[in-house]
Amino acid sequence: MLFDADAHYAPKDAYDNMKGAYRHMRPRIQADGVGFTMRFLGRNHPRVAHSFPLDQTCNFERRMQDLDRLGIDCQLLFPSHSGIYQEITDAGAARDLVQSHNDGMAEVQKKSNGRLISTFCLTLQHPDVALEELQRCAKMGMRVAVVCPNVDGGALDDLPLWDFWAEAERLGVVLALHGDSDSKLVGHERFNRWRLFNCLGFPFDYMHGIVCMIYSGMLDRFPNLKIMLAEAGVSFLPFLEDRLNDTTETFHSPLAYDNFDIRRKPANKRPPTEYFQMFHHAVGLDESLLDFVIAKYGAEKFLIGTDYPHPDAHMNVAHSVEKLSSMSKEAFEAITWKNAERLFGVKAVPKANPKTVAAE
Repeated sequence: MLFDADAHYAPKDAYDNMKGAYRHMRPRIQADGVGFTMRFLGRNHPRVAHSFPLDQTCNFERRMQDLDRLGIDCQLLFPSHSGIYQEITDAGAARDLVQSHNDGMAEVQKKSNGRLISTFCLTLQHPDVALEELQRCAKMGMRVAVVCPNVDGGALDDLPLWDFWAEAERLGVVLALHGDSDSKLVGHERFNRWRLFNCLGFPFDYMHGIVCMIYSGMLDRFPNLKIMLAEAGVSFLPFLEDRLNDTTETFHSPLAYDNFDIRRKPANKRPPTEYFQMFHHAVGLDESLLDFVIAKYGAEKFLIGTDYPHPDAHMNVAHSVEKLSSMSKEAFEAITWKNAERLFGVKAVPKANPKTVAAE
């Protein structure tokens, strides 16, 4: 069995059929002489690549065929513009636009008979609206929320969001962090060339998000949060862990500790190293340090992600997983399926239809 924990989809029909006062603000997927792009909030998305393949991105039947062709049993679907919803200052517009998107994604999940798991978007810049949408989507059977590592350039641990994190923990919803190259990620002012939004911006934004969750005490307050990080790579994890351990020692040094006001001191109750065990990761198979990182943090924390159908997608994933053949059978099964079964609640159905899975 093979679970793809990082793929992308846009519910074009839901955008086109949106009703109400904010219909004029809906995402529009349009074509010019170069190709198809999404026009949303006055600019094209994604900015790192002007065009994207329409059928692979928006056509449900094509996606189901592609799963069979690629040898993928189940796939987790992300949008490519989740961070952009967090730029909408009008709370009513933000609510209606994410509901249109989420309703479209819920329909895709329902039609797939369990083979597609849809994430749902949120407007964390409006915490009360985000909390209501979290509850609404959970009632619809959606169990994975996509969270941009920055909230329109702000931090994940801002105090107005803590009621939201509490409700996410109570509902058992998975918080799937996914970078957005069009958002105000760390360093975005200097990354407008060479695809640096993805190359550097994604891991920098994730590192800042991880630090905020640890040092704010958020992970102590909500120890049962289910968190997965997608498409940032994982080779930075040991580096970040070392930096946080060093910084923590500095704060507790008798030469420096009293020099920081109380709001600037870390509030975590345990060593930073211990919190890294709370995170799951969707990874490609092309990182040179992947074996080392998996050995350090444990195979139970990692899942395969293709990034399909983006230009950097791992198109031959069913063949590429053979790179993991040096692992134990238990570790291989964990990374390719068992971890998803445990985290997302997917289960294999009888062998009469081996390509179909069903949610609990």
